[in-house]
Amino acid sequence: MTTLHATRALKIRDRSIPVVLPTLRDPRLHLASVIISLHILGQTVLHFELSIAQILISIFTSAALEFLIMLRRHRAIVWPASAMLTGNGVAFILRVPGTEHGEWWSTRGWWIFAATAAISLLSKYLLRRDGRHIFNPSNFGLLLCFLVLGSSRAEPLDFWWGSNSPRIYAALTIILIGGLVILSRLRMLAIAVVFWATFAICMMILGAADHCMTARWHVGPVCGNNFTRILATSPEVLVFMFFMITDPKTSPATRIGRNLYASSIAVIAALMIAPQRTEFATKVALLAALAIVCAARPMIDWLAAPTPSRGARFRSPLAVLSVVGCTAVLLIATSFGRSDLGAPAEATMRLRPEIRLERSDIPPVEVDNSNRISSQIEAKTANVIAVDTIVDLRIIGDAQRSQDLRLLSTAAAESWHDHLAKRITDEATRASSVVERYELSKITISLARRPGQGPPAVLVTLRGTKFSDQSAGGDTTTTTSLLHTTYEVKYINKHWLITTDQPPTGWTQP
Repeated sequence: MTTLHATRALKIRDRSIPVVLPTLRDPRLHLASVIISLHILGQTVLHFELSIAQILISIFTSAALEFLIMLRRHRAIVWPASAMLTGNGVAFILRVPGTEHGEWWSTRGWWIFAATAAISLLSKYLLRRDGRHIFNPSNFGLLLCFLVLGSSRAEPLDFWWGSNSPRIYAALTIILIGGLVILSRLRMLAIAVVFWATFAICMMILGAADHCMTARWHVGPVCGNNFTRILATSPEVLVFMFFMITDPKTSPATRIGRNLYASSIAVIAALMIAPQRTEFATKVALLAALAIVCAARPMIDWLAAPTPSRGARFRSPLAVLSVVGCTAVLLIATSFGRSDLGAPAEATMRLRPEIRLERSDIPPVEVDNSNRISSQIEAKTANVIAVDTIVDLRIIGDAQRSQDLRLLSTAAAESWHDHLAKRITDEATRASSVVERYELSKITISLARRPGQGPPAVLVTLRGTKFSDQSAGGDTTTTTSLLHTTYEVKYINKHWLITTDQPPTGWTQP
């Protein structure tokens, strides 16, 4: 039974009910101030897709449950500081697709926030071992939410919160200063340091193996060194490191045990991240690693326990080297050997001809800034996309003239490839062909958000003139028409390939 220290009492009729309030030195209040500061940044300059109502629902659900539990168990009114942190943590990480920034009082998915907060809080009282809760409450509730509902109904906060700017540096500064101050007071800073060092090394191994993931905030896959940088410095990973894995109730008490606990979370997270190819799955793997290690706490305590002759069992250098070596091999092995489904193989892409464009071949290129997410495209990236699309169109024209399906595969993919391949096959049967040429006057690059956490659709709108050369029986006729067409392109095997001429539903052509 937890011992409560009442600071005052509330008299109701002839009965005195103890009232327990936190002090200003309570680390929980300091942690709350950090999370609230991040919420304020998120609601103002970081454009979090989270409403104030959703935050309050999550906090109130956790707080109300703990208030009632403590009142029933201890006959005392206890300020639910821990529960409010749990609800705050749930609201900070959980997102419901469809919620837009600026919808301050939207209750979209309110039951998801309430249920996740309730499960998180109740896990602290129902899943216990040796008088302590087994799992970090908010981590357990969030993990269960994402596994049960999937990315179509619930999703975690993005790994990266916006382009490099003062606002993102302000968020990182709050996390770092708050984490260092709080963990130094609790003497738990070593857990964060060991986790980050181990995790960063594992991410370097994955980056060296050219591991990639798709993310809705990034144009094209996040690969290699960029993947390493994003994961190692992600604000969400830092929040996880400073404020989730360092729960005093779920982490070991000894120095060796804490080091093993922190490094185990990092290694297991990396091993689970290695086969993943989406940001959603990567984030779920990170949360799952903490749950797995918390469940395995007895084994960690046993390994870290002192023995009569050799100290802690895990001090053996051979054991440490074996774990490190096996981890590196497994990371590289699980990261290699997977390609994009439906994408041309690298061997096919080697057939892609090098077409040199003259300056006059490239029209003015602009980025559509009519929606907020299109600002993610930098001018340099927009130019690369535009040039690749022009080259794609020329290669497709050559493939149509020569009726070469292998050549077609180096410029078109997915449904657009299938459509053109069928057309080329049909034309070969009829001994006729239609080949398009283009004189472009303007190219506009846009982004369109997809449902869930899939990467944004990259759209290329072409304006100009289209020339259709129709050949049959040795005669060729050319028709001319105005061109105002939008293609979707995807980054496949180091090139942007055209995948369809059907933009996502709801998107408006610029």
